[in-house]
Amino acid sequence: MNTAGRLRLRTIPGGELAAEANLNVNTFSLMVSNVLTCVLGLVYWGATARVFPAEDVGVAAALINSALMLSTLSILSIDRFYERFLPVAGHRAGELISRGFLLVTAVSMAGGIALIVFGPRETLFTSDWVLLAYPLFVVVIAVFILQDKVLAGLGVARWAAVKNTGLAVGKLAVLLAVATLAGSGALMGTAAASTAIVAAWGSTAALIAAYFFVVISRRCRQHPRFSLHPDLPPWKDIWSYFGSSFGIAAMLSTGALLVPLIVVAQAGPAANAHFQIAWQFVSALYLTIHLVVSPYVAEAATHPDKIPALSWRTVRMLIAVAVVGCAGLILVAPPMLNLIGSDYRTGSEDLLLLAAIFVPLSVVGAAYEGFARVQRKLRLQLFMTFVWTLTVVGGSLIATRYVGVTGVGWAYLAAESICAVVLIGPAVMWLRKRMYLPPTSQRPSTELVDG
Repeated sequence: MNTAGRLRLRTIPGGELAAEANLNVNTFSLMVSNVLTCVLGLVYWGATARVFPAEDVGVAAALINSALMLSTLSILSIDRFYERFLPVAGHRAGELISRGFLLVTAVSMAGGIALIVFGPRETLFTSDWVLLAYPLFVVVIAVFILQDKVLAGLGVARWAAVKNTGLAVGKLAVLLAVATLAGSGALMGTAAASTAIVAAWGSTAALIAAYFFVVISRRCRQHPRFSLHPDLPPWKDIWSYFGSSFGIAAMLSTGALLVPLIVVAQAGPAANAHFQIAWQFVSALYLTIHLVVSPYVAEAATHPDKIPALSWRTVRMLIAVAVVGCAGLILVAPPMLNLIGSDYRTGSEDLLLLAAIFVPLSVVGAAYEGFARVQRKLRLQLFMTFVWTLTVVGGSLIATRYVGVTGVGWAYLAAESICAVVLIGPAVMWLRKRMYLPPTSQRPSTELVDG
């Protein structure tokens, strides 16, 4: 009994409430953080555009966006491994985290150096100091992003929400300080100005990432779950999961990279400007939907006997996010585009209306992906991601020739419709099976409570 008291053991009813409560807190924290991050991100770039000349902002934006792309690729889908397997890694959690961060650090450093060697060096790097610091900037961003899934795997995705909100607020505060220096004439020329904009982002991310390394280390040492014996599957299964996750991420990145290029080539730069601004609303809603899935995967891995309740709760959250998001796309986004310029609203209003149809359809795919990750069976998800990418890219290539930016909306509608039709059956079957799963086939009734 003393051991039970020390580890805070609970029976099924209490444990289920704890698991669902943890899922609720983590999910809502991530969603609120995503909204705040998007809003403060717009404020950040708006303030930058008002303080600095367009040339300086363009150089800084290119540096930051290229670093974000390289860091995302450098993670190699290790984040998906952490999300699914850290909850059952036991006393090996700290070791797996250290190895993953060392690998991502090496790959991201190599990616930053490769861009310096093979990229547009004279255009991007306005000073030797920026050139030397750029690989470190890529490393910082990669580590910062990877920490999100580590925290999710450790059962505290809400801490990632705090971390990301801290970056959004912190980099804006540093930028305002930089703007004050610029107003006093302390920053002269593109080199100093663009470097200061990037430094506001990088220095804030580095400080926050360093703090959360300490937090992660403490969580691994002190939480009872991470002193238990590991319950990891065979490495063959882990590598299969990792390979499928990497393939899914690579195909999604390919679609995101090619569609804007298709719009520019087929519809022109002005249409691409309309598309990019309007797509910020769509991508934010897509991201929010997928943020619901991440805490579910980690919580289901931690509490496999609570999967039915967690699964239904996640489905309800996904539907609620889709409904609210669609209302926003129809009622809020067009007036906001009108504030930027009437041509932005006219040029992309049809795209937003189509998004209000195809984004809810994506809930089926998001739910199935969550269920598939819990089962560690991603082959169908991998195949459907291939079909989705092919439909989006091919459909955009054809449709934008005839209807401009709206063609992207039709391509996405076709892709999401195909995926929804194929995946709705397996998703419903998963829910029905878990609904009637007998208690005797589940894990023992006692669980460690998250805290």
